[in-house]
Amino acid sequence: MDDEKKPLDTGARPIIGNFNLAAQLPNNRSIAVAGYFYEGEALTSINERLDLCQEAIERQRLRCEIPELEAAREQRITALRQMKEVMDDLAGKQQSGKISSQERMTLKNMQVNLKKVSEDIDKGEVAIRDAKLKAGVA
Repeated sequence: MDDEKKPLDTGARPIIGNFNLAAQLPNNRSIAVAGYFYEGEALTSINERLDLCQEAIERQRLRCEIPELEAAREQRITALRQMKEVMDDLAGKQQSGKISSQERMTLKNMQVNLKKVSEDIDKGEVAIRDAKLKAGVA
């Protein structure tokens, strides 16, 4: 939307309605925008104002979501490191032949989960990059 547009001249036009747009943001925050519809206002003008408000709300939602996405990624990275440490210990036991059937099963499950966590980290990085791009955050 062009920032150079002139504001709507409401003059003495009667208000014929109103609108409220709201969104729930992370961390129990919310954002709301309210406005009015004026007698004789063109539908294109109404749509432009509603679109502008929705774009602003969406940008704020994305900005608030970025730290949440980054924290989730860091938790997955930490979990991945811990999984690798446990797997290394269990692999050492397995090589020495001193591994229980339960530990063998844990090792097998961790190998599967390791791939899933790695994929989740990659997806998280893409989501962070996309959110920053859409929100105009460096």
